Amino acid sequence: METPKNDIREEGLRSLSSEGLAILGTDQVAYIRPHDVNGQTVFVVHGANGKELAGFDNRNSALAACYEHELEAVSLH
Repeated sequence: METPKNDIREEGLRSLSSEGLAILGTDQVAYIRPHDVNGQTVFVVHGANGKELAGFDNRNSALAACYEHELEAVSLH
C-alpha cells in the first residue's frame, strides 16, 4: 500500500529542526496571537520565525493586514 503524500510531508515537517522550521515560509506565513497589554487584548501578527510584525485591536484587522501583505495566516493549536 502506498503512503499518501500528505503523510510524507507531515513526517518531513516533524523532522525539521527549530531553526529549519523558523526559516520555512518566513516571508509567506504568519500567525496571530492575542497578547494582554495593560489589561487590553492586542492581536499581534508574528512571522513564521516568531518575530512580531504588527499589533491590532481586533483579529479581523490582523487577518486583513496578513491578506494585504500576501501572508498566509495559519492557525496554531
